[in-house]
Amino acid sequence: MKKPGRSGYTVTMFVIDVSMSMGKMREVELPSEDGKPRTVQMTNLDWIMQFVKLKVQEMIFHNRKTDMCGVILAGSDETKNQINDSRPEEYYNVVEYIKIAHPTPATLTQLSRLKPSKETNGDPLDGLIVAIDAQNKFLASKPSWTRKLILVTDGENPIETAEYKQTVEAMNNNKVVTSIVGIDFDDEKIGYEEENKPEIKRLVEKFWRDKFVGKLDDGLFATCSYALRECATPEVKETRSSLLNQVLRFGEPTDDPDRSIELNVRVSKATAIARPPAMKKFGRINQQESAMDWNDEMGELSTAQYAPVKSRTDHFIKEFGEDKNAQEQPKAIQNEPNVKIELDEDGVPILTDDTTLMTLPENATSIDENTQLAYKYGSEYIPVDKADFSQLQTKKGLDIVGFMPREKFRREWAMGEVYYIWPNSDSGRDQVEFSSIVQAMDEEDLCVIIRMVTGANFAPKLGAAIPRALETLDCLLWVQMPFAEDHRNYTFQSLDTLYNRRGVQLNKHQNIPTDDMLEAMDAYVDSLDLMEIEKDEDGNRFPWFDNLYSYNPALHRVKQALFHAAVSRSLATQPLPPPHPELMKYFEQPKKVMKRSKESLERCKKVFKIKHAPEKATVRKETVLVEDREDEPLLIGPAPVMQKRTPPLIGVSGSATPERKSERSYGGITEDDEEFVRITAADAPSSPEKIKGSPSKYEVDLSTLSSQSKVVTQQEDIKPDIVVGKTSPLEDFRTALADGDIVSEAVSQMADVIKELVTGSQFPNRRKAEILEAMAALRETCLKEDEIVPWNEFLRDLKGSCLSPVPRGNKPFWDAVKKQGKSMTLIGKAEATEAGASAKYAVKNETAAQFFNE
Repeated sequence: MKKPGRSGYTVTMFVIDVSMSMGKMREVELPSEDGKPRTVQMTNLDWIMQFVKLKVQEMIFHNRKTDMCGVILAGSDETKNQINDSRPEEYYNVVEYIKIAHPTPATLTQLSRLKPSKETNGDPLDGLIVAIDAQNKFLASKPSWTRKLILVTDGENPIETAEYKQTVEAMNNNKVVTSIVGIDFDDEKIGYEEENKPEIKRLVEKFWRDKFVGKLDDGLFATCSYALRECATPEVKETRSSLLNQVLRFGEPTDDPDRSIELNVRVSKATAIARPPAMKKFGRINQQESAMDWNDEMGELSTAQYAPVKSRTDHFIKEFGEDKNAQEQPKAIQNEPNVKIELDEDGVPILTDDTTLMTLPENATSIDENTQLAYKYGSEYIPVDKADFSQLQTKKGLDIVGFMPREKFRREWAMGEVYYIWPNSDSGRDQVEFSSIVQAMDEEDLCVIIRMVTGANFAPKLGAAIPRALETLDCLLWVQMPFAEDHRNYTFQSLDTLYNRRGVQLNKHQNIPTDDMLEAMDAYVDSLDLMEIEKDEDGNRFPWFDNLYSYNPALHRVKQALFHAAVSRSLATQPLPPPHPELMKYFEQPKKVMKRSKESLERCKKVFKIKHAPEKATVRKETVLVEDREDEPLLIGPAPVMQKRTPPLIGVSGSATPERKSERSYGGITEDDEEFVRITAADAPSSPEKIKGSPSKYEVDLSTLSSQSKVVTQQEDIKPDIVVGKTSPLEDFRTALADGDIVSEAVSQMADVIKELVTGSQFPNRRKAEILEAMAALRETCLKEDEIVPWNEFLRDLKGSCLSPVPRGNKPFWDAVKKQGKSMTLIGKAEATEAGASAKYAVKNETAAQFFNE
C-alpha cells in the first residue's frame, strides 16, 4: 500500500517559453451568449498563461505556506540566472523571473505582465535545466519535499539535445514530477492533430513526447487545450487530520481497576464539512490615501483602492416606558447631517457611512462597559455570573457505555462528523488489546456506544462506533448520536389502513392503493436502480453514483468564479465559463435509467390516473369547509367552495340529539344513522381493539359500534371534520389544533360557535368568562398561525351582532369584551410584525386602537 504524501511541502518550477514565436495571434472560443458562438483574439503566450495562472491560483487558494513555486523564462531578450553567473558563456536568454517562494496575488500580477520577446527565439530545454538547478539548491536541506516541474512552449524553435539524457537521469534520481504542455501539440486523448504542422515543430514535438517524457519515471505530455480543460476539473483539497491523544476506558479504573480497561488511543477526523470561501466586506479608502503609491511585495508601484473593513459592536437599550404597541418607527433614523443610522431585524443600529462614527439614537443609552449576562426566563431576564454556577465535572476520554447489535443502530441516529479511533502507535500492548476488541466486535456484529469528552469539564457527546478492519491495522469509526432532546418526531396516518368516522375499516377507497397500483410502483422503483448502471473495461457492473467523485457544486463554482475574476481583465469580454461537466454529471438522471423506466412510468400514470393539476390562482385565503371532496378525482385542482357550516357534535356530557343531519346516503347507511361521538381518555375503555389514527382523528371503541360493524366496500366520506361544539368549545378547539395542520377550519368553526352562543336566545351569564377565555385563545391562535383576516372579520361581525337589536343583540357581553382592551381588539400591523406574522392583511395601528371607541 502506497503511503499518501503530505499536503504541501512541494516546490513547483514553471518554465515559460516567451520566444518571439509565442506572440502569434489566435482566436479562442468563449462561452456562447444567447446561443451565438463568441471568440476573442489573443497571443499564444496569453492563451497558455491561463494554464499557468490556474495552477498558481490553486496554491494561493489552498494557502499552504509549504506550497511554493518559482518561474523561469526561456527565450527572453535578457539573461539573468545563477548558472550564467558562474559560466557566462552558457544559458543565454534565460531569466529567473520569480524566486522560489509561496505564491501571492502579487505573483499573478507579475505573470500578467509577461510579453513575448521582441527579437529572440530561445531554447526551452535551457530554461528547464536552470529550473532544476534552482530547485536543487533550494531543497538541498529538504530532501523529503516533492519536486514538480511544468514547461509550457509552442515547440516552434530548435533545441539543443546533446546532453538531454543526463538531464532525464538527474530528474529521475530526484523524482521530479514533470509536465510538458505545448500549443497545438497532437494529442490522441482528445483526438486532436494540427494540420500543416511545420517540420521543425513536428520534430521538437516528437522529441518532447518520445525521447524526453517517454524516458521519465513520472512525466506527462499534453496539449494546451486539454490542459486547460483538466485545470477546470474539480480538485479536492487534500487535508490530513491531526491525531489527538485520548484514553479509551471500560469501567472505572480508579474505583475498580480489576474490572476495568484503560487504553491509550488516537482520534482523528474522518469527515469534515468543506465550505466555499466566505465573502468579506471591503471599503474604498479615502481620497488622500488612494492618491498615494504603495510598494507591493515585489517592489512594484500600485494604487490601493479597497481595504478590509473592521466591525464594531455598540450596545444600547430603549428607554423605559416605551409603548411596545406604538406605531412602528421607520428603519432609518436621522440624527444629524450626514449621519444615518439603520436598524437591523433585532433593532441594532447599522453603520452605513464608513467615514463618520456612529452616534446612538436619542432614546438609547450606551452600556458598553457595564453589560450583564442573563438568561431570558419568560418575559423576564435572570442575570447570571459564570462564577455562580459550577461547571459540569467531566473527565477527558472515551468511556464505553455498552455494546449493541449493529442492526439495532438506526440510520437517523447518525449526526455530525465521523471520527477515526486508532490504536496507540507507541505501545504494542495497547495495539494488541485494541485490535482484539475491534475484531471481537466485528465477529459478533456489534457496535459500541462511547461517550466522548474532548477536554476536562467539557460537555460530553454520545456516539456509536463500528469496527473497521483495514489492510494493516484495525480501527473504530465513531459518529455522534442524539440525546433525548435532539430527537424530532413526526407522525402521520397509515398509508394502507383507513377507517371511517364510525370506526369501520375500509377495504376500497381512492386513498388506498390497489394491487395493480402496488405492482406498477414496484416495477417503476426497480427500473430506477442505479447500482449496476455503469460497466468497466472488463464488463463488470458498478454503481452509477460514487461519493468520491461527487463534488460540491457550490464550493467549486465559487472557486471557479474567483479564479476567473482574478486573472480576467474584463468580465464583459471574457465572461465566466460554464461549470465543468464533472460538477453537473449528478444533476440529471442517467439516460439509461430514463429509457429503462419509461415503460413502467407510463403504466404508473395510467393505473394511478394521473392528470395535470392546473396552477392555483393567487387569491385571498378563504376559510371554508368543503363537502364531497372524496367524490372528486385526484390531482384536478381544489374542491368546490361550499357554504360555511358548523358540523354536528354530540359531546359525552351533552345532548344526544345532533343539531343538523344530512340526508346523504352511503351504501344504504345515511348520516341520520351516524352520530359524531367524542370519547375522552377517561371515558374510553382500555380495549386493545381501540382504533387510533382514523381520518376523523378520534379514538373510537368498536364495542360501542358493534351493531354497525361491517366492512364497507363502497367509498365513504372520510373528510376529517373539525368539530367544535357548544358544550366545551375551548377544549374542542385545542383538541382540533393538536390533531393536525387544520387551523383554518378550526378557527372558522370556533368563531361560528362563539357567535351562536353570544347571540343565542338563551345566553347564560355564567358562561361569560368561559367565552371570553375562548375568544382570547382564538385571537392568540389567529396571531400565531397568520389567520389575521378571519379574526378581524369575526370581531367586526360579533360587534355588529351584539349591538344590533335585530334579530337579537347582546350589549352587556360586548361591554365585557371592550373591558379587555387592546388584548381583544383588531390585529394591527405593528402587533402582527412583532409576532412574526404577515402584516399585509392586518389593519392599521390607528384602526385597531380606536376600534372599541367607534
